[in-house]
Amino acid sequence: MSDAEPGLRERKRRATRLAIQQAALRIATEGGLAAVTVDEISRRADVSPRTFFNYFPNKEQAILGDDPRLPEDGALTDFVAGLPSGDLLPDLGVLLVHSTRELIEERALIEERQVVLRANPELFSRRMESMKEFQAEIERAVTERLQRADPAGSTGPTDPAGLARRARLASLVALATLRHAWWEWSDAEGAPHLVDELERSFAELGSLVSRSLV
Repeated sequence: MSDAEPGLRERKRRATRLAIQQAALRIATEGGLAAVTVDEISRRADVSPRTFFNYFPNKEQAILGDDPRLPEDGALTDFVAGLPSGDLLPDLGVLLVHSTRELIEERALIEERQVVLRANPELFSRRMESMKEFQAEIERAVTERLQRADPAGSTGPTDPAGLARRARLASLVALATLRHAWWEWSDAEGAPHLVDELERSFAELGSLVSRSLV
Protein backbone atom coordinates (compact mmCIF):
# COMPACT_ATOMS: atom_id res chain seq x y z
CA MET A 1 0.00 0.00 0.00
CA SER A 2 1.29 3.42 -0.87
CA ASP A 3 -0.17 5.28 2.10
CA ALA A 4 1.50 5.10 5.49
CA GLU A 5 0.02 2.78 8.10
CA PRO A 6 -2.52 4.50 10.40
CA GLY A 7 -1.35 5.86 13.74
CA LEU A 8 -2.32 4.58 17.18
CA ARG A 9 -5.38 6.85 17.51
CA GLU A 10 -6.68 5.80 14.12
CA ARG A 11 -6.11 2.12 14.88
CA LYS A 12 -8.09 2.49 18.12
CA ARG A 13 -10.90 4.25 16.26
CA ARG A 14 -11.10 1.48 13.70
CA ALA A 15 -10.97 -1.19 16.41
CA THR A 16 -13.92 0.41 18.21
CA ARG A 17 -15.86 0.74 14.97
CA LEU A 18 -15.19 -2.92 14.20
CA ALA A 19 -16.21 -4.04 17.70
CA ILE A 20 -19.54 -2.21 17.42
CA GLN A 21 -20.29 -3.79 14.06
CA GLN A 22 -19.30 -7.24 15.28
CA ALA A 23 -21.56 -6.92 18.31
CA ALA A 24 -24.53 -5.72 16.24
CA LEU A 25 -24.17 -8.56 13.75
CA ARG A 26 -23.74 -11.24 16.41
CA ILE A 27 -26.89 -10.10 18.21
CA ALA A 28 -28.85 -10.06 14.95
CA THR A 29 -27.57 -13.54 14.06
CA GLU A 30 -28.41 -14.97 17.47
CA GLY A 31 -31.74 -13.32 18.21
CA GLY A 32 -32.96 -11.62 15.08
CA LEU A 33 -33.22 -7.94 14.26
CA ALA A 34 -35.70 -7.29 17.09
CA ALA A 35 -33.08 -8.32 19.64
CA VAL A 36 -30.65 -5.66 18.47
CA THR A 37 -30.66 -2.55 20.66
CA VAL A 38 -28.13 0.22 21.15
CA ASP A 39 -27.75 -0.70 24.81
CA GLU A 40 -27.05 -4.36 24.04
CA ILE A 41 -24.62 -3.48 21.25
CA SER A 42 -22.80 -1.10 23.60
CA ARG A 43 -22.62 -3.70 26.35
CA ARG A 44 -21.15 -6.37 24.08
CA ALA A 45 -18.74 -3.95 22.42
CA ASP A 46 -17.70 -2.61 25.84
CA VAL A 47 -18.49 1.00 24.96
CA SER A 48 -21.00 3.51 26.28
CA PRO A 49 -24.17 4.33 24.30
CA ARG A 50 -22.74 7.81 23.86
CA THR A 51 -19.65 6.31 22.22
CA PHE A 52 -21.89 4.17 20.01
CA PHE A 53 -23.60 7.29 18.66
CA ASN A 54 -20.21 8.84 17.93
CA TYR A 55 -19.78 6.09 15.35
CA PHE A 56 -23.26 5.20 14.09
CA PRO A 57 -26.60 7.06 14.05
CA ASN A 58 -28.70 3.95 14.77
CA LYS A 59 -28.57 0.18 15.22
CA GLU A 60 -29.43 -0.48 11.56
CA GLN A 61 -26.39 1.43 10.37
CA ALA A 62 -24.19 -0.49 12.80
CA ILE A 63 -25.39 -3.69 11.16
CA LEU A 64 -24.93 -2.34 7.64
CA GLY A 65 -21.54 -0.82 8.37
CA ASP A 66 -20.03 2.12 6.55
CA ASP A 67 -21.81 3.42 3.47
CA PRO A 68 -19.42 3.97 0.56
CA ARG A 69 -18.68 7.64 0.01
CA LEU A 70 -16.28 9.64 -2.11
CA PRO A 71 -13.49 11.26 -0.10
CA GLU A 72 -14.08 14.77 1.15
CA ASP A 73 -10.41 15.75 0.99
CA GLY A 74 -8.26 16.94 -1.88
CA ALA A 75 -8.57 13.64 -3.76
CA LEU A 76 -11.99 14.60 -5.08
CA THR A 77 -10.85 18.10 -6.02
CA ASP A 78 -7.86 16.62 -7.87
CA PHE A 79 -10.08 14.19 -9.75
CA VAL A 80 -12.48 16.88 -10.92
CA ALA A 81 -9.48 18.94 -12.04
CA GLY A 82 -8.27 16.09 -14.25
CA LEU A 83 -5.64 14.60 -11.98
CA PRO A 84 -3.58 12.59 -11.35
CA SER A 85 -3.03 11.15 -14.84
CA GLY A 86 -5.57 12.85 -17.09
CA ASP A 87 -7.15 9.49 -18.02
CA LEU A 88 -10.68 9.15 -16.68
CA LEU A 89 -10.90 5.48 -15.67
CA PRO A 90 -7.47 5.20 -14.02
CA ASP A 91 -8.16 8.42 -12.13
CA LEU A 92 -11.54 7.05 -11.02
CA GLY A 93 -9.63 4.08 -9.68
CA VAL A 94 -7.39 6.35 -7.63
CA LEU A 95 -10.45 8.15 -6.27
CA LEU A 96 -12.15 4.90 -5.26
CA VAL A 97 -8.96 3.70 -3.58
CA HIS A 98 -9.16 6.76 -1.32
CA SER A 99 -12.78 5.87 -0.52
CA THR A 100 -11.99 2.23 0.14
CA ARG A 101 -9.23 2.97 2.63
CA GLU A 102 -11.90 3.94 5.18
CA LEU A 103 -13.77 0.63 4.93
CA ILE A 104 -13.36 -2.06 7.55
CA GLU A 105 -11.48 -4.98 6.00
CA GLU A 106 -12.66 -8.04 7.91
CA ARG A 107 -13.73 -11.16 6.02
CA ALA A 108 -15.65 -12.66 8.96
CA LEU A 109 -17.59 -9.41 9.28
CA ILE A 110 -18.55 -9.54 5.61
CA GLU A 111 -19.78 -13.12 5.91
CA GLU A 112 -21.88 -12.35 8.99
CA ARG A 113 -23.36 -9.27 7.34
CA GLN A 114 -24.39 -11.28 4.27
CA VAL A 115 -26.23 -13.76 6.49
CA VAL A 116 -28.09 -10.97 8.28
CA LEU A 117 -28.96 -9.16 5.05
CA ARG A 118 -30.37 -12.33 3.52
CA ALA A 119 -32.60 -12.78 6.58
CA ASN A 120 -33.74 -9.14 6.57
CA PRO A 121 -34.75 -7.87 3.11
CA GLU A 122 -35.45 -4.38 4.44
CA LEU A 123 -31.78 -4.01 5.39
CA PHE A 124 -30.70 -5.37 2.02
CA SER A 125 -32.87 -2.70 0.36
CA ARG A 126 -31.13 -0.01 2.42
CA ARG A 127 -27.75 -1.33 1.33
CA MET A 128 -28.81 -1.20 -2.33
CA GLU A 129 -30.06 2.35 -1.86
CA SER A 130 -26.71 3.41 -0.40
CA MET A 131 -24.96 1.97 -3.48
CA LYS A 132 -27.29 3.95 -5.74
CA GLU A 133 -26.37 7.10 -3.83
CA PHE A 134 -22.68 6.25 -4.21
CA GLN A 135 -23.13 5.79 -7.95
CA ALA A 136 -24.88 9.17 -8.12
CA GLU A 137 -21.92 10.77 -6.32
CA ILE A 138 -19.54 9.29 -8.88
CA GLU A 139 -21.75 10.47 -11.75
CA ARG A 140 -21.74 14.03 -10.43
CA ALA A 141 -17.96 14.04 -10.04
CA VAL A 142 -17.43 12.64 -13.54
CA THR A 143 -19.88 15.12 -15.05
CA GLU A 144 -18.08 18.05 -13.43
CA ARG A 145 -14.73 16.73 -14.63
CA LEU A 146 -15.96 16.30 -18.20
CA GLN A 147 -17.42 19.81 -18.22
CA ARG A 148 -14.17 21.34 -17.00
CA ALA A 149 -11.90 19.28 -19.23
CA ASP A 150 -13.75 19.82 -22.49
CA PRO A 151 -16.09 22.83 -22.37
CA ALA A 152 -16.07 23.08 -26.16
CA GLY A 153 -17.22 19.49 -26.61
CA SER A 154 -14.37 18.40 -28.87
CA THR A 155 -14.28 14.89 -27.38
CA GLY A 156 -17.98 14.38 -26.70
CA PRO A 157 -21.38 15.97 -26.15
CA THR A 158 -21.74 18.89 -23.75
CA ASP A 159 -25.55 18.89 -23.58
CA PRO A 160 -26.88 17.72 -20.18
CA ALA A 161 -28.30 14.47 -21.57
CA GLY A 162 -25.08 13.55 -23.34
CA LEU A 163 -22.91 14.32 -20.34
CA ALA A 164 -25.22 12.34 -18.07
CA ARG A 165 -25.02 9.34 -20.38
CA ARG A 166 -21.21 9.34 -20.40
CA ALA A 167 -20.97 9.94 -16.66
CA ARG A 168 -23.41 7.10 -15.91
CA LEU A 169 -21.43 4.72 -18.09
CA ALA A 170 -18.19 5.66 -16.32
CA SER A 171 -19.78 5.26 -12.89
CA LEU A 172 -21.15 1.81 -13.74
CA VAL A 173 -17.78 0.66 -15.06
CA ALA A 174 -16.09 1.95 -11.89
CA LEU A 175 -18.57 0.18 -9.60
CA ALA A 176 -18.23 -3.05 -11.57
CA THR A 177 -14.46 -2.86 -11.14
CA LEU A 178 -14.90 -2.20 -7.41
CA ARG A 179 -17.14 -5.26 -7.16
CA HIS A 180 -14.59 -7.34 -9.04
CA ALA A 181 -11.89 -6.28 -6.58
CA TRP A 182 -14.18 -7.04 -3.64
CA TRP A 183 -14.91 -10.54 -4.92
CA GLU A 184 -11.25 -11.28 -5.59
CA TRP A 185 -10.25 -10.04 -2.15
CA SER A 186 -13.00 -11.81 -0.20
CA ASP A 187 -12.56 -15.15 -2.01
CA ALA A 188 -8.77 -15.41 -1.74
CA GLU A 189 -7.07 -16.75 1.38
CA GLY A 190 -4.27 -14.49 2.53
CA ALA A 191 -5.09 -11.86 -0.09
CA PRO A 192 -3.63 -8.36 0.29
CA HIS A 193 -5.56 -5.33 1.42
CA LEU A 194 -8.77 -4.55 -0.42
CA VAL A 195 -7.27 -1.32 -1.76
CA ASP A 196 -4.44 -3.32 -3.33
CA GLU A 197 -6.97 -5.57 -5.06
CA LEU A 198 -8.82 -2.47 -6.26
CA GLU A 199 -5.64 -1.01 -7.74
CA ARG A 200 -4.98 -4.34 -9.45
CA SER A 201 -8.52 -4.55 -10.87
CA PHE A 202 -8.30 -1.05 -12.34
CA ALA A 203 -4.90 -1.87 -13.81
CA GLU A 204 -6.39 -4.98 -15.44
CA LEU A 205 -9.31 -2.90 -16.72
CA GLY A 206 -6.87 -0.45 -18.26
CA SER A 207 -5.03 -3.28 -19.94
CA LEU A 208 -8.24 -4.68 -21.40
CA VAL A 209 -9.35 -1.28 -22.69
CA SER A 210 -5.94 -0.60 -24.23
CA ARG A 211 -5.98 -3.90 -26.07
CA SER A 212 -9.44 -3.24 -27.43
CA LEU A 213 -8.22 0.05 -28.88
CA VAL A 214 -5.19 -1.41 -30.67
